[in-house]
Amino acid sequence: MAMVRGRMRDEKRRIDKIIGTNIRNMRISIKMSRDEMAELLDLTVSHLGLIERGERGATLVVLSKLSKAFDQSISDFFQESDKKGRGAKPAESTEDLYRKRIGALVSQLSEPGLAFITAMLQELNIMRNESDPTSN
Repeated sequence: MAMVRGRMRDEKRRIDKIIGTNIRNMRISIKMSRDEMAELLDLTVSHLGLIERGERGATLVVLSKLSKAFDQSISDFFQESDKKGRGAKPAESTEDLYRKRIGALVSQLSEPGLAFITAMLQELNIMRNESDPTSN
């Protein structure tokens, strides 16, 4: 029985390492700081560091927040990387990565904050159309 528990513990450590590496790689690929990611996930920076190093497991709540914020499947975080640290998914364009980052940041906004940002973007669009004679 002790041998089975030991193997289960080893498998849990291996999975925690895979998930942590994938979270770290995703964060770096979208140029998000550990502070920003920790805030998004409502974690301390040190706790996020433990998760990224595989020293602590990510909870389902954390994986769910990441999944929603970055439009990823929870199962994507379980995919092993190749030797060069790349995940199983094909590389995304810089534009797609920035869209994910913006989406993650917008997901943190309150209703009044979202309304304010929407109004600002509408005003910027109006100003751009007024200054560009070819847009009419």
